[in-house]
Amino acid sequence: MPRTAFPPAAAVFLAFFLAFFLFPMPTQAEEPLAPPQDSSPDQAAQQDQQGQQPRANLPLHMDLDLAREHQRFTEFAIEQMRRMNETMLGGINSMQVEKLDKGLYRASYKAIDVDGIICQVRRAESDPNYFVGSVLYTEQVLESVGNTPAACRKGEFTRVSEKQSRIIYSSKFGGGWQ
Repeated sequence: MPRTAFPPAAAVFLAFFLAFFLFPMPTQAEEPLAPPQDSSPDQAAQQDQQGQQPRANLPLHMDLDLAREHQRFTEFAIEQMRRMNETMLGGINSMQVEKLDKGLYRASYKAIDVDGIICQVRRAESDPNYFVGSVLYTEQVLESVGNTPAACRKGEFTRVSEKQSRIIYSSKFGGGWQ
C-alpha cells in the first residue's frame, strides 16, 4: 500500500512542540511599553504611527492616553456640573422661601454636590481611539429655617434629600468631550 502525503499525528505534534519551545513568540513584556520619560506626547504619537505597539493594547495602569483623557474629562465634568447648578437647577440663585406654621420661614434650593462627583473614563468598545466618560453625581435639596425670609436665606443650610444620577459623555474626533 502506498504511503499518503500526510505525516502521522505524532510528527505534527512534535513539530509544533519544538516550534513553541525552540522559537518562542515575542511577548508584550519584551517590547517597549511606554515612551521614554524625556519624550513628548507628540513624539509618542509619531512612534505609534511608525508601527510600534499602540497604547490601546497596554494594560490599564500603563495606558497614558486613558490617564490623560481622564484628567481632561474630570476638568470638563466639574465645569459641566457648575453650569448645571447655575442654569438647569438654578442653585442658590433659584432659592424658594415659604412660610411655615408658627411664624417660621423655610428657604430651599437644589444643587449638585460638585465636590462629590465621580468621573470614570474608558475606551469605546467600537473604536479604541474614542473614549466614553460617565459622571456620577448627587443632586441634593438644601434647606434652612429662620424667623424671617432674610434670616433663613442667610442661615445654615442642611441637606434634606438627595438623588443619585449619572450622565454619559463621549469624546469627539480630534479630542474634547460632548
